[in-house]
Amino acid sequence: MSIFGTVTLTSTSLFAPAFSFSPSPAAPHHSQPVAVANNAAASLPTRHLHDISNGMEALLRTIRFAEGTWRGGTEAGYQVLYGGRLISEQFPGSDPFSKHPEFVVVKHSGLDSEAAGAYQFMGTTWNRVAGWLGIEDFSPLRQDQVARWLILNRLSSGEEANINRGVLTREALHQLAPEWASLPTRSGRSYYGYGQSVKSWDQLKTFYDEQLELLNRIETEA
Repeated sequence: MSIFGTVTLTSTSLFAPAFSFSPSPAAPHHSQPVAVANNAAASLPTRHLHDISNGMEALLRTIRFAEGTWRGGTEAGYQVLYGGRLISEQFPGSDPFSKHPEFVVVKHSGLDSEAAGAYQFMGTTWNRVAGWLGIEDFSPLRQDQVARWLILNRLSSGEEANINRGVLTREALHQLAPEWASLPTRSGRSYYGYGQSVKSWDQLKTFYDEQLELLNRIETEA
């Protein structure tokens, strides 16, 4: 179990791409200080996707919160390895956003994992979806794009519409629970069981609504 209390597992089923995607050159990124308070009020989170609704952006942020990688919305959260260590700490001098590290973190509990990034992607999931989308790097922008792809392949059309209206429901979290073990099913437990920790509905709904309010305010003031 990670220090954040989550172990991210992903579905082994193969999906057909849900929407067209035209790859562009590797997205630029800028290094952030490692020591970043896990507090959304510390600074305004960076938004990498501008072609999605505020509701969908809030959902992406909520998943990062659930996975324990929020880190105040900074780029540090995009290089978190299972267990909390950053890629740049594990591999000093390397570019943490060049590719999925596929580095297995071994825990004494026996819950070993190669989950990495803001959405704690497993290497097999990342390589499969990134390949379909023509993505060649592990930058924050690309991580958000792959996470959005996974979301759209899990949500029903009705729940996708709810999210785009800024409405997070228990059913939406239930539909996403097979992809992110930190999200609760209808029972409030992890889809994967075995004592896997999950964020509660109240925690996730509160965080989602806070982020949605922030995004709407920024849009209004722009």
